[in-house]
Amino acid sequence: MRNVPLYVVKFLITSYTSILAPLLPLFMTEMKLSLTETGALVSVFSLFNSVLQPIFGWLEDRLGYYPFLCLSPLWVGFWMGGLGSAPNYGFLVLFLLLAGIGICAFHPASFSAVKAIHPDGGSLVISFLLLATSLGFVAGPSLISLFVTHFGMEKFYLISFPGILATVWLLKILPNPGSRQRLQAKGFSYPLAKILPPILPLFLFALAVSIIAMNLYAFLPILLRQHGASVTRTGLFLSLLSLGCALGPLAGSLSARKTGRFFVILLSSIPPIVLLLLFNAMPPAGAAQLLMVFLLGFFLMLPFSLLISMAQERAPGYTGTVSSFLGGFVWGCGGVLVFLFAKIAESVPLEWLLGGLALFPFFTLVLVLADPSFRRQREDP
Repeated sequence: MRNVPLYVVKFLITSYTSILAPLLPLFMTEMKLSLTETGALVSVFSLFNSVLQPIFGWLEDRLGYYPFLCLSPLWVGFWMGGLGSAPNYGFLVLFLLLAGIGICAFHPASFSAVKAIHPDGGSLVISFLLLATSLGFVAGPSLISLFVTHFGMEKFYLISFPGILATVWLLKILPNPGSRQRLQAKGFSYPLAKILPPILPLFLFALAVSIIAMNLYAFLPILLRQHGASVTRTGLFLSLLSLGCALGPLAGSLSARKTGRFFVILLSSIPPIVLLLLFNAMPPAGAAQLLMVFLLGFFLMLPFSLLISMAQERAPGYTGTVSSFLGGFVWGCGGVLVFLFAKIAESVPLEWLLGGLALFPFFTLVLVLADPSFRRQREDP
């Protein structure tokens, strides 16, 4: 129960993160933006809310996570609420950049906070954080669409208030750990050489998962539309994929307490190979593909909380840094690499591209079998 406020605010921050996409058509119309300018908004926001997270994780390990954790909701809410008042494209980019910095600051701090509040929670508390993240991404677009429909962009500043209230709430109920959560080492050299070797196999595993998931989110809707699926049907596919991704980490953490981490991580690599190879053999947009998409999301994300927990154990004292590498940074990398796969998709059918993604869970399977560090027998209670 002590972590519930963190889960709620995690949901809020990821809801803020996910509201840009539904607003893009409005910005295009009101500011007469080109597709390139619109795409640049997404790129800037994605860059500053994900790829820079390791920098903030390192700062929080050095200086303490508390101010970053508590003040980020206010900061993010203020700048996201300002989008409706942006006078031109330049200010729109600036507001998204500043909001992205706040999002970058919050996520590593949230992992450090649950670790500090519940040091024996292991992957279970991490899985609840990931669940809150997934639910925020699912709920955000719908909530902001309803808001704009009823209140319009003129009152968009009102969305700042949940962030302000979240900051007040966290400051009131969370104790400030002060210097107890700071690293004892002096200096500000970045510890990449120290933390990267022990977490590299975990990072590569997480990167493979993010590449598969981001390509599914990008190209599955296009493939379904090519086969005549309605917008509603396509949305159902994406919702089931998101639901599977949301439930996977929690199921993986609970299963690891009975079967051990190695079994769960190994299991997560095998079904995606089969599902990706057989997906195109099923009737397009049918019930079988719906079930397969849910299972893909579920098994892809099954080991994710375990990977983050293992990374924290391998680099003690750098909780925020390693969590950010396997969190926002790895997903930012997966998103950037979609551009490369889009180039490939211009030369081959999308069915081939999605089937070819089976190479990545095959890679994770080989990685798990080849690296003895994955063979820890049981998850900590």
